[in-house]
Amino acid sequence: MTGRRAVRGAAHGILTALAPGAAARWATDVFSDTRALGLRPDNVLPLGAQRFAVDGSPDVTGGYVWGEPGDGSPTALLVHGWASDSSSMHSFVGPLRGLGFTVAAFDAPAHGVWPGSQATMTQYSRAVAAVLESLGGARVVVAHSLGAVAAVSGLALRGEEPEALVLVAPTHTLSGVLDRWDGAGMRIGPGTRERVYAELHRRNGVPVSHWDAVARGASLRCPVLAVHDPADTWVPYADAEAIVRALPGARLETVRGVGHIGILSDPGVQALIIGFVAERAAATP
Repeated sequence: MTGRRAVRGAAHGILTALAPGAAARWATDVFSDTRALGLRPDNVLPLGAQRFAVDGSPDVTGGYVWGEPGDGSPTALLVHGWASDSSSMHSFVGPLRGLGFTVAAFDAPAHGVWPGSQATMTQYSRAVAAVLESLGGARVVVAHSLGAVAAVSGLALRGEEPEALVLVAPTHTLSGVLDRWDGAGMRIGPGTRERVYAELHRRNGVPVSHWDAVARGASLRCPVLAVHDPADTWVPYADAEAIVRALPGARLETVRGVGHIGILSDPGVQALIIGFVAERAAATP
């Protein structure tokens, strides 16, 4: 345990004994941290992109687009994972552009270029819906990690169904993430964990169990491709298996030795995804 984690753990233990409600709120703040990886990029336009405005979200007012929106070409939307930003998805821009897609990406609330270090899944899913609305929809959505839950939730909010949905190392439920969480040095006992669940319910306006990729995507009938590495130490492979078992028209491609982050830049993974998208594009008039 690092010195910082040790100090945090000791302080949280004292606070839990004296003021368990405050200790639970602190733990919820740490769990909801969007800067855990220390990412605060400069607001620089990515190579080859232009900006587009997002209406309807107080947290996300714009994003990046490669191509010409409104020129008649189909749109593909990239949705990054928690504590990351849109740059993590840039490896898919070139291949999707090669298929003739306009490609869009954005930083989630309190991620990337946006201020703050705390966000909720409610904010993220509403931002996805607002981005989709501003783009006029998307024929393809590619989402990574916990962004998979945000993506299907945003689609559900709009009642929109893409022609192809790609989930890369997808998270099944937020409950699973919280249950696996090590507390970042804090000693999260059963009582504190229950209070964190309650605090997340208060902040999101819905219980933690609401954030379930299968439940939120239950109405989807589009083809779904999940790609996951069984050795992923961040999100269990079983999450992808559960999603694919439950969503109609879903299939799972297993890749090995790429990990949770490396999966986004692996050429073999890109080939699988581009092949799937091209197959769906060819099947759609």
